Amino acid sequence: MKLFNFSRPALHALTFGAAALVMTSTAFAHAHLVSSEPAANAEVAAATEVTIHFTEPLEPAFSRIELSDASGKPAAPAASQVDQSDAKVMHLALPQLTAGRYAVHWIAVATDGHRTQGNFAFIVK
Repeated sequence: MKLFNFSRPALHALTFGAAALVMTSTAFAHAHLVSSEPAANAEVAAATEVTIHFTEPLEPAFSRIELSDASGKPAAPAASQVDQSDAKVMHLALPQLTAGRYAVHWIAVATDGHRTQGNFAFIVK
């Protein structure tokens, strides 16, 4: 016994609509990196801050940026901060950096609880 009697075109439309809804909610549920300063693999004369722009607002308590030098040691003693005027932006103040390669590791937790993370590097000349 069938509970519902959908025509084939109606069933296809319903399936497509459900798939589109799932894909849309998944695509917008995570905070992805849009851009950063310094940019990935950039060579800069000096850097006073790492700034990362994301696609979604961040939860400050669970989002962070960490910086390490070429030997893997932490290179920024300050804690990163989510921008108070734009929750899609996170900053890490930097001390005066010596010449060398630096690795940035970030964790971004969107306000809906979804977590993303990534890495990139830049070079101070």
